[in-house]
Amino acid sequence: MTQTGPLCGITILDLSMFIAGPFGTMLLADLGAEVIKIEPPTGDPVRSNHIGPQVRGENAQFQSYNRNKKSIVLDLKNEIGLGIFDDLVRTADVVFDNFRPGVLARLNLDHDRLSTINPAIISCSVSAFGQDGPWAKRAGYDLTVQALGGGMSLAGHPTTGPAHIPFHLGDTAGGLFGALGLLAALAERHRTGRGRRVDISMFDAQIALLGDEITNYAVSGAPSPPHGSGHPNFFPYQSFATKDDPIVVAAVGVEKYWVAFCDAIDRPDLAVDARFGSNAARVAHRETLEPEIAAVLKTKTRAAWLDVFTKADVPAAPIQTVAEAVAAPQTQARKMVPTVAVDGDVIALAGNPVKVEGDETCYEAAPVLGADGPSVLAERLGIDEARRLELAAQGAFGLPAGEKKRT
Repeated sequence: MTQTGPLCGITILDLSMFIAGPFGTMLLADLGAEVIKIEPPTGDPVRSNHIGPQVRGENAQFQSYNRNKKSIVLDLKNEIGLGIFDDLVRTADVVFDNFRPGVLARLNLDHDRLSTINPAIISCSVSAFGQDGPWAKRAGYDLTVQALGGGMSLAGHPTTGPAHIPFHLGDTAGGLFGALGLLAALAERHRTGRGRRVDISMFDAQIALLGDEITNYAVSGAPSPPHGSGHPNFFPYQSFATKDDPIVVAAVGVEKYWVAFCDAIDRPDLAVDARFGSNAARVAHRETLEPEIAAVLKTKTRAAWLDVFTKADVPAAPIQTVAEAVAAPQTQARKMVPTVAVDGDVIALAGNPVKVEGDETCYEAAPVLGADGPSVLAERLGIDEARRLELAAQGAFGLPAGEKKRT
């Protein structure tokens, strides 16, 4: 694999598993970093999850978050395996993990020790609740941090109850902020020559994403209700039924959109009605205005209304399925659904949205477990095949036959 991109020359030792950490390191791999996935002998547990579509005998989800990486197997509970990892740390820029707090110290992988091996090393840890605080050592998953972080109370509908964001927002937000923190630490190291530990909490990420919801609550003192498809501070800004399929209308922000919307639906009288003369007024009179708009939009099909609104420059859109979003011309023009070949099958992936002028992201399939071990050890540490076999016999890559696991 030839690395290109703005992060070319940066090496990340990736100890992370599941989704949060792998998502963050995948974004960095897309941008040119060499990401070496350090897996236990049994591999990332996502590989062996046989619920859902399978690729290469593994869960297809593994392909979603581990493209453009290399894989080597090390038993970090084995002294020889840990010694190899230490040698790799001397050649690397970053160690990235998503262990629960306390695990790194137990495995002798904590930043204080690693920085004695390589003072320039950056350690980035993504965990459910971060390294301190009363919840630090709690188990946490995407769903639980979404629930605790406040956002889940805003999703859903007042009559149907809360709903979580189904595309792993708890995990992926943690990984995304992990990548951001790591890049900040790399920029600082460029000035100082020394590494730093970065601590990312998935829960913190959920709080950060609340944004104006926190500010609104602080000012008003009233918690925001479930938003459904809209927002309590804007109107019209929600989904509406049409003669067939629903659409969303976002005729807010500047008043020209509201006026254009009223003209487009042939209700110019609404635009001059003092009750609806501003966004604040429309919100205050939502119960009166919403039925008026809803009745008009039910008179034409989704396609007909979208044609009308596009010509009138009114922000509106269909509610696309995943299949429709993938096939959309904008998606294709931006190359946001690349494909990779895996054992003769062609697999579609969600692409990287970071576009860097003069550089095009290349995509390679997620690695086979341990496939890059021989080449990584040879190129980085000068370990030839004979020595690698000796290390294997000593349990560096897993337990030799007949050896009992150390507790």
